[in-house]
Amino acid sequence: MRDIVPASPTTEGSGSRHLAAEIRAARKGKGWTLAALSGFAGLDKGYLSKVERGLKIPSVSTVLNLARVLDIPVAQMFGEAVDESAIHVSRAASRLRTSDPSGTTNYRIEALTAGKGRSGLEGFLVYPQPDFSEDFRAEHDGEELLFTLSGAIEIRFADRIVALAEGDALQFPGRLVHQVRRTTPTACVLITVSRS
Repeated sequence: MRDIVPASPTTEGSGSRHLAAEIRAARKGKGWTLAALSGFAGLDKGYLSKVERGLKIPSVSTVLNLARVLDIPVAQMFGEAVDESAIHVSRAASRLRTSDPSGTTNYRIEALTAGKGRSGLEGFLVYPQPDFSEDFRAEHDGEELLFTLSGAIEIRFADRIVALAEGDALQFPGRLVHQVRRTTPTACVLITVSRS
C-alpha cells in the first residue's frame, strides 16, 4: 500500500504568500467575508485585506488570534501541516464501481473525488459503452474536461462529433448536450467536472 510522502519544507520566500493564502482559504472555507473575519478577530478589515494579499506580515499574537478564530492549527497556516479534509486519496482497490447489469457493453464508472463538502470539482474514470445512447445524454452546470487514458472515444454534440485518441483532451461547457462512446474495446476516459 502506498503512503503519502511528506513534501520538502516550504522555502523562506514563499512563507508569507503561503500564510496569506491559508488565511484567505480558511476564511472562505467558513463562508465568511473579510468584514465577518474582522469582527470575529477584532482586527481592522483593511489590515486583514493586506494580510490576505501578502502585503502585511501579521504579528505572532495576530497569527494565534486568527488561528483560534478560524479554528485551524498554526502549523497549517505556515504550510507545516495540512487540514486532513483538504486531501482525498482515491485508492483503486477500494473505489466503488458501477457497471452495466446486462454485461453486454462493459460500461463502467468509478468516482475519483470525495464529493460532498468539496469545492465543486468532481472526477470519474469512465469506460464508455460502444454506441451513443439517449440514456447517456449529459447536460450540467460548470466546465467538463475529458482526457483519454487508453483507447479511443467519440463525443457527440448537437452539430458535430469529436474523436479523441489516447492522450487527447477536450474541454467544453457542461451546458452543451453531449454523449460519449468508445471506438476501441479498451477505452477509458478521465472526466472532471468543475461546478461553480
